[in-house]
Amino acid sequence: KKQSRRNGQNGGVDVFGILRERIASHALPPGSRLREQDLASEFGVSRARIREAFGALEQRGLIERIPNRGALVVRFDPMQMYDLYDVRGVLQAYVARLAAERAPDGAWDELIELFGDPLEQALKKGDFDSYLTGLETLHRRMIEHANNAILSDMLDLIYDKTRVVSRRVIILPGRAEVALQVHRELLQALARKDPDRSEKAITEILSGARALLEKYQNYVI
Repeated sequence: KKQSRRNGQNGGVDVFGILRERIASHALPPGSRLREQDLASEFGVSRARIREAFGALEQRGLIERIPNRGALVVRFDPMQMYDLYDVRGVLQAYVARLAAERAPDGAWDELIELFGDPLEQALKKGDFDSYLTGLETLHRRMIEHANNAILSDMLDLIYDKTRVVSRRVIILPGRAEVALQVHRELLQALARKDPDRSEKAITEILSGARALLEKYQNYVI
């Protein structure tokens, strides 16, 4: 179901944010055509606002604008996705190291609790949305405590492109349960201020995801 997010102060619509989320959630799958007039009507904004959002999405590599065809959601070939995961692994490992060193005491307590019984029960019920929300919260918290603006910007661009595939990988048989255990180990390492183990845990998580991408690429990419 399509929804418009409005800002109560100015009545504005976050067109970029909504379209970004639809692409990530696969509500707009690869190859989908985005029509300026249809979106302008849906959101109640000018076509100039839609073009502005298209420009931001194109800059992030999420859509491409082709003469006489309009805007299309980008299709990634397997090698592109493997390269993205490789780069993401290196950057996130460094983020984990910095977060372990820089986060204040108690910074991870809330997430340690969340990744305990609550997310374990969610997975038993097949509630992958709650699990993915937890992962995104952990991702944001690590970047926040790493406190490195350049790393944050670089990962933000890569994360947009890998998010669609990540959502598919997590539902592969046994993947979520294995990843949950390693994320618990990551959180314990972060809480102990252990940068080496934190970095190793992130590397293990992303290398496991990449291996599954290779194994199931015909189904998830």
